[in-house]
Amino acid sequence: MGALARLWDEKVRAARRLEGRLAPGEAVEARRDHHARRPPRPCGMTIHTGVGCSMGCLYCYVPDMGFPMRPRPYPLTPAQMAYALAVNPYVLPRSTLAAYGSVTEPFLPETRERALGYIREVRRWLALPSQVSTKAVLDPGLAGALRAADPDISVLVTVVALGEWARRLEPGAPPAEERIEAAGAAARAGLKVALFVRPIIPGVTDRQAGEIFELAAEAGIRYAVLGTLRVTPGILERLSRAGVDPGAIESRLPRRPRGPRDQVTIRGGDLKAAVAAEARARGIEVLPAACSHNIIAHGEYCRACRLGPCGDPARARRVDPGEVEELLEAAGLRARAAWAGPGLLRLRVAGGREEARRARLLAEAAARVRVVVEGGRA
Repeated sequence: MGALARLWDEKVRAARRLEGRLAPGEAVEARRDHHARRPPRPCGMTIHTGVGCSMGCLYCYVPDMGFPMRPRPYPLTPAQMAYALAVNPYVLPRSTLAAYGSVTEPFLPETRERALGYIREVRRWLALPSQVSTKAVLDPGLAGALRAADPDISVLVTVVALGEWARRLEPGAPPAEERIEAAGAAARAGLKVALFVRPIIPGVTDRQAGEIFELAAEAGIRYAVLGTLRVTPGILERLSRAGVDPGAIESRLPRRPRGPRDQVTIRGGDLKAAVAAEARARGIEVLPAACSHNIIAHGEYCRACRLGPCGDPARARRVDPGEVEELLEAAGLRARAAWAGPGLLRLRVAGGREEARRARLLAEAAARVRVVVEGGRA
């Protein structure tokens, strides 16, 4: 059995051991949960540590998606979450990226222990390279708890504005300046931290970028990840009420949102370029995507998308196409694999769209290279 097929065997064994630790009803609940069946996003497998958020950030889509403003922990226990991921047909131990948060702030009083429990148990059973995004202040207690749960975890600390603008836009979040200062202290203590400047709000973030990165550089933060604003009708209204120039946003819309939950990404390439220039002028490396910092934090190398390569080339995975075929066979898929060029793996997959998608995602996670699929529809 090759190294990649052994990863699948590791996944199966982890699922069996976890199921043995759960009551029958708990196992059924975990298998029915969406974490047990949905595919990962480009940033990784998003893991919900809670539902809802009380920070009330005006640019957030959570209230528009129907989630409550009063947060509560996600209902699965840490062991159930690890089990749900272990039985997910898209998840590969030590390979599939994990991203915690998404529809809540992971470190609210209501969600903190659940989030730390998830990070700890997922690392214990599956060793997924993990990342968490937060607006919490990384005080020594939280930073230490994160390092205990996963010493290599990638932590993205969100800051999109300072001072009065931050208070308007993020009324329930800690002061942005405190977030930056604490993030720098945590980084100096060994936590792997990046500044998450997402979303860039036109007329606000771009104008304060120099000051934001000046503070970050002084704190010792070395990396930044940037992101573009997505809007719904509700977000447009809330930002306008807070004093953000609506024209600065609406002039960048490729189209109007079609409904209350429809999220439209603005045209923001020039804003990202301007903000990136401010970061680089202060010695901060701007990464192409959130997952880039996850790869760097875990000492890996990835060239699975056009935004890369990311990480340390000396840590590139050396994968034989035959090993990929063996992995996919262990996963119940029939495929032929061959190199189509440097860092480009071609798969011929038997079956339809679902088989093609599973094969592509598993091969990308295993090999950390771009994968194209022939046969089926990926």
